[in-house]
Amino acid sequence: MNRLEDALVGGWQLSSIFLWQSGPFLTPYFSSGEGDPSGTGSGLNENYQGGSYPGRAQHVDRVGAAKPAAQNRYNWIDKASFVCPGDPLWVAGTACTTGSGYNVATGAPNGEAPLPIGRFGNAQVGDVVGPGTVNLSTGLSKSFAFTERVRFRLEGTFTNVLNHTNLGDPELDISQPTFGVITSARGSDFGGSRTGQVSGRLEF
Repeated sequence: MNRLEDALVGGWQLSSIFLWQSGPFLTPYFSSGEGDPSGTGSGLNENYQGGSYPGRAQHVDRVGAAKPAAQNRYNWIDKASFVCPGDPLWVAGTACTTGSGYNVATGAPNGEAPLPIGRFGNAQVGDVVGPGTVNLSTGLSKSFAFTERVRFRLEGTFTNVLNHTNLGDPELDISQPTFGVITSARGSDFGGSRTGQVSGRLEF
């Protein structure tokens, strides 16, 4: 190439990082304060000496395959595969009150909440695999020499240069109507929307 052609198209440096990974291992649950299947009190909110102490989120029962046949962002988890322990009348998207002895909606005692069953839910940690991440990040740079001591460096860097949509995690609380639904895209691990910056630096 002649000097002008080389100045325009020669000497560019391209660097790329390609990330392709499986999704995180996730665990369905129901919120603290709703129920206590084990009867240990771990799932119930406590009031002690004027303070309020929240219970712990509880494991659910798994009764089928976690992954639905036609998996998509609106149906990432087979909703029928995760249920409230000890409550055969439980309906997906409603509170799991086994062992609470209370109506969660009103806070008043009722006779409808099932009694404790003496165990925690049988679902294991990581029963659900979340969406994976695909991401290509690229950098392009070139140095232009004006004299032996003066150089100008031009560079641009971009994350997720293909602007591939990486889905976020699904709703994992079985008490929520949106259980198993993905409502947002992933923004961490450079998996969000395309971003870029261009910079110039004079070296002398």
